[in-house]
Amino acid sequence: MSTSTDEEFKLKVTAYVQNPQNTDTGSLFIKIKTKDPYTNLITAEHTESIGYLKANSQTYKALSFSVPKSGEQLVQVELFEDNNLVDDHTTQVQLEQETTGSVSNVILTDLMIETIQTTNYGENIIFEASPGLYNLGEETNKVTVVVTAVVDEYTRYTGSAIVPNMEQSKKTRGTVRMTVPADESYSFEIDIVVDGQLISSAKTSRSIKLHDLKLEMPTTYVLLESEAPVEDEIPVEDESADEPASGFELPILVISMLFAAGALRMKDRKE
Repeated sequence: MSTSTDEEFKLKVTAYVQNPQNTDTGSLFIKIKTKDPYTNLITAEHTESIGYLKANSQTYKALSFSVPKSGEQLVQVELFEDNNLVDDHTTQVQLEQETTGSVSNVILTDLMIETIQTTNYGENIIFEASPGLYNLGEETNKVTVVVTAVVDEYTRYTGSAIVPNMEQSKKTRGTVRMTVPADESYSFEIDIVVDGQLISSAKTSRSIKLHDLKLEMPTTYVLLESEAPVEDEIPVEDESADEPASGFELPILVISMLFAAGALRMKDRKE
């Protein structure tokens, strides 16, 4: 969460980076700039290294810095590899005074699937889907995790589970046990619901044949975000949710998500 102190805002930005190539990257670093949307003058700047990414891996990096004023800001995230700019992303946000009340911001980080056993003479399979959760906002008493195994637009199997308590800046998993036909391939959609509101959604990037997975051998899959959730500080890991960026030749991408002083209004940038 971003907070205001006199005329300054503490802004936190999380950049998600993916390397789907079969080779490791060079040295990577991220530069964050905030600009006045009317004059295009830079109001704040922050740079931080994220090292390198192994082939076919992901990570996300949180950066926190002060912005000298509230109101509308352009936030630009630039990704450099070996000092060469390889991607950038700009978002316009509205920074507001801190609101009262709790703010629930739970994001999805990955999906772990473990097959338990086959039943009905091998026709069905029991498995556990355990999405990774990270709470960016205030402590939340009850988080509902909804997992849907999708065969096609007409065939869907849904289960849910409740995570009773999530502390601020803590990671956990919500585990949903389901039974589905064993011979189908499934893509997975995950929804996070807090106080009756959909907080974040994500899906797997490909279909998964559960029957081909080894029993009691957890496998972790990357999630693609269906909706950009609000952000906050998250430890660097090798798995995260990403969406492809159009026109980007080197397949490493950055998606920035911002949360300022208890409220955020995203605007489409006019090119």
